[in-house]
Amino acid sequence: MSAATPWLDTLIQSLDTERSTPFGERLPRFPSEELQRNTTGLSSEAALRQAHAFYEDVQDGLRKAGRPLTADSTVLDFGFGWGRISRVFMHDTRLRNIHGIDVDPEFAKLTQELFDSPQFTVCPAFPPTQYADGTFDLIYAYSVFSHLSEQACRAWMAEFHRILKPGGVVAFTTRHDSFFDYCAWAATQQTDNQYLAALGRLFPDIDDAKARYRNGELVHASSPGVGGGGPRDSSFYGETWIPEQYARGGFGTPLQFVSGYFDGTKYDQACFILERRD
Repeated sequence: MSAATPWLDTLIQSLDTERSTPFGERLPRFPSEELQRNTTGLSSEAALRQAHAFYEDVQDGLRKAGRPLTADSTVLDFGFGWGRISRVFMHDTRLRNIHGIDVDPEFAKLTQELFDSPQFTVCPAFPPTQYADGTFDLIYAYSVFSHLSEQACRAWMAEFHRILKPGGVVAFTTRHDSFFDYCAWAATQQTDNQYLAALGRLFPDIDDAKARYRNGELVHASSPGVGGGGPRDSSFYGETWIPEQYARGGFGTPLQFVSGYFDGTKYDQACFILERRD
């Protein structure tokens, strides 16, 4: 579990009472606990602690890249959901500089209301976006590249390269090697949980999937019950494992690898930081 910090304490307090950022801006409201659990598997304090742990890794990557955030840094939350991650970054950047895109129009409407900001908008499953070249200092994507097909991953990284400023950073998470074992365990279970059952059916040969991953390949699979439903179509959405070796290749772009992180006691995904250095 991430250790408490004054900012994390403030975020947790905002669950029950109105709290402000260092810029005097009101922290956003929260959706129902049911919606939080349905989208992240967690709710309330646990959901915030997980988001803050990701934030700490991104901050470390920004320091390594020599690109610390300021009040005027422009950031993009890719696949923002209900804005769980963006509220944490309000510590460093004014709300007017925080943007978000998501394929789900219901999330866009909800998050606009929670943040009182029009800058959380709908995007298509594949780029381009409406943003100009060199718009953002930071793009972050929590639990998005843990679901996208290889085609979608590469298309979005190319778009990120376009809309990042020179020196800008992209931070994203993906399924960790250990999630293969969870899928193998799921295959042994008699369960009414549709998602768990679908994970158990994901691979006809999970040892082959592990071998491809350990050989540096991006591994993506989908099956009925794994797709996110609604606009998250199974043609591009499922479960995805991206090994560090693959991330170091920049997804076919000039993006350069900065650092990688995994600590299963904080959150259960691998995190990678890339930088636009061209």
